[in-house]
Amino acid sequence: MSDKHNRLDSQFSLVSAFWEPHSPEVVLTGTLSNDDNGLTFTTSPQYGYRIRVASLASLMRLSESGAVPRIAVMHGFSADGICTLCQLLEIAHPGLRDTSSGHWIEANSYRASLLVGGMHLGGLDDKVLTSARFTYTGLGEWLPGPLNETWETDHILLKIPLEERVVFKLGVFQTRVHASLLVHSEILSTEDDGGRITRPVAFVEIESGEPESLNWYLNVGNRVENFFSLLLGSSVAMETMFVYKGEESGHVVAKRKRVVEKLGLFDCVRCTTSQLAHGMATWLSHPEEFRSVENLALGVLRKGDLFYETEFLSLTQALEGFHRVSFEDPSLSKTTLRRIRRAYAQLLAQEQVDQALASRLCESMAHANDPTFASRLIALCSRLSDFILMQLTIDPPAFAAEVAATRNFLTHAGNKVSPRRRRTPVEGAAIFFLNQKLRALLRGVLLLDLGLPEEQIASLIVREGTRWR
Repeated sequence: MSDKHNRLDSQFSLVSAFWEPHSPEVVLTGTLSNDDNGLTFTTSPQYGYRIRVASLASLMRLSESGAVPRIAVMHGFSADGICTLCQLLEIAHPGLRDTSSGHWIEANSYRASLLVGGMHLGGLDDKVLTSARFTYTGLGEWLPGPLNETWETDHILLKIPLEERVVFKLGVFQTRVHASLLVHSEILSTEDDGGRITRPVAFVEIESGEPESLNWYLNVGNRVENFFSLLLGSSVAMETMFVYKGEESGHVVAKRKRVVEKLGLFDCVRCTTSQLAHGMATWLSHPEEFRSVENLALGVLRKGDLFYETEFLSLTQALEGFHRVSFEDPSLSKTTLRRIRRAYAQLLAQEQVDQALASRLCESMAHANDPTFASRLIALCSRLSDFILMQLTIDPPAFAAEVAATRNFLTHAGNKVSPRRRRTPVEGAAIFFLNQKLRALLRGVLLLDLGLPEEQIASLIVREGTRWR
């Protein structure tokens, strides 16, 4: 497609034709459009009189239940070249009908999850792609640009490097991912006076050890988005995604929930190139069980429009998950616990406890060896120095008890509250300030996990937890 349609959020309306790869003789012509409502393909209207005949495409995909299933992939062509639509679903039949005369005009409208412009793919899971290149909002502003402006006595000399500057290149052994961060400068015209300025544009290149699918590259691109959002302290969004297959190249257009925040200089991590490379290598080498924690943690750190209670529950869930995947298992062995559970089951049988109740009691024993939520919070607090905890006004035992009581109160809403409870849950606007401490703790342990020294990020953590105090 043309350059103006290369962004993920590009909006357009193009005359096009599409067909399923296994039946190229059945071609649907119509209009491909992308707007605020999403990516849609609407076929050309058909005219009929009295008897309505279903379209051939719909008849081909009708299942036994009569429902129209998803179409995995369709190849197409438009004024901008060849393209591929993935995950289509028939959503509407726009048109008109006059029941009195029997005349009708009708079209089929399909919603697609994404478009790959410039190439034909076999679908989201077709392992034919060798590399991808991403750009992200705010990344160029965060990275230092080259000194390319020289002031002479009678003129200003502006130099634009032709070659991209390599910030780092690395390989991740665990996932066989090759990642590179590159920066090049582009020249722009200012709207006010028509002058010329330069700005750095950062690219992240990802190359797989062997051909991978579009889904795989999308997943890595989203993880890189989370990584830079953590470092910048503001929500970073993917702007463009280019994919490569041998000599072919294409770009992705997709409807995404973009949460973009303005770059705050006091919220960014300042680190060396080697620290940045080591941090990304660590991030991309995390095991599979860390991925859900990563998405949950960065999801709540990047969204500022949640209800206080919703944000609180998401933060506590993320902290609990991070502790679960980053700390060693409890000392009691599974063999010992299994022996205790067998003895417990025999005791319940001797006491003739109701079968349903006995099953629930035995299932609860499976988690008897897990640390309590309060003890997990105390362990996470121990990763920060006493000086930072003092600035955040966090006393680990009291803080953990307060957070645990509030989480239990919100999680088990509707339960009768015992008058003898030891800790009163936080309610109302006070949860907002408790959330700031939780956010600071979560961001702090994530940054420490990347290998950054505490003295380098101490001011960021304290600012995260006290900026609204």
